[in-house]
Amino acid sequence: MLAQTRLNDLDDGPSAEAIAAFRDGMTPFWHPVMEAADLMEDRPSAVRLLGRRLVIARLDGELVAMPDTCRHFQARLSLGSVVTVAGERAVQCPYHGWAFGRGGRCVRIPQLAADRKIPKTANLPGYNVAERYGLIWVDLSGAAEFPIPDFPEFDDPAFRIVRLREAEPTRTSATRMIMGTLDDTHFPWVHEGILGDRDHPEPPDHKVWRDDRELVVRYEVEQPPNMITTDMSRPDAAAAGPVRIVYTDHVGMPAIIRLVKDSDAGRYVIWLASSPVDYDTCANFWIFARNYDLDPARDTEYETMSAHVRQQDKPIIESQRPWLIPPFWTQIEMPMAPGDLPLIEYQKWLEELKISTAV
Repeated sequence: MLAQTRLNDLDDGPSAEAIAAFRDGMTPFWHPVMEAADLMEDRPSAVRLLGRRLVIARLDGELVAMPDTCRHFQARLSLGSVVTVAGERAVQCPYHGWAFGRGGRCVRIPQLAADRKIPKTANLPGYNVAERYGLIWVDLSGAAEFPIPDFPEFDDPAFRIVRLREAEPTRTSATRMIMGTLDDTHFPWVHEGILGDRDHPEPPDHKVWRDDRELVVRYEVEQPPNMITTDMSRPDAAAAGPVRIVYTDHVGMPAIIRLVKDSDAGRYVIWLASSPVDYDTCANFWIFARNYDLDPARDTEYETMSAHVRQQDKPIIESQRPWLIPPFWTQIEMPMAPGDLPLIEYQKWLEELKISTAV
């Protein structure tokens, strides 16, 4: 049985088959690749998505995404600059000056003879690119299965928005990252005193369903009073005892999650889009929204608390093997109902999407 024969080899990494299936399965979706605020007007930016090198630029006010590889001799375009060619902005390669405009079209070859036209074979493929929630998103397929999921609190003036920037990528797959964020039964063990209590590790009663675009999980739970469970600006908040919270988790397939926490204090939202840099690395974009304790001066405290919780999770998630979520048929992992029901349903959908097929 595979579960027995491979348990000692999981650190070796996934098979070539599993890596290819993950990359292919994750391709027809929108993924965030960078903060929009980090993109300079006169300088392209390098990103990686599903093992591919991409260059992002803003040309004449329009975002473009294309391979970060010059068609000439394969130098990285992101080392170049944004220039103007015949009145059109383009990304210029630093090696020999070839330039590429919107859609990846080659608009300049300095070495080309005056009587020759730029051949169509000099063009690069252009990818679908969009800006939303302060992030730049890329769809490598040109025909994403789902739109970028909704985040209604982001544009709602009743909410304060806090962004958490991570200094480095996480060494795990984006799907592992979402599974770890969706997993609520780890709260008492990893986040004791903040999100749970080890004396009461019982799983909540999950309600799980799908709609056309997302997986939805709803349950009720009691959590200790703190700034990510209730309004700690109220003088009696700490003494009020455990906070009753209704969670509604929305998973936008395959790697976006919005955790909505409703309590008597109001609503606190944890939003994560995990970008699959590759099968073993993800870049995580976190946004938090709250409609209570609205003093902007408190934002730094909320960011600090969120970073603390994140650091509790990070080494554990990075320790998980295999890198990719193993299909059910391998029996390598032992999800247990009813506590793991949300994770089971998430994994079922991953397998239906051909993202989790091998180890």
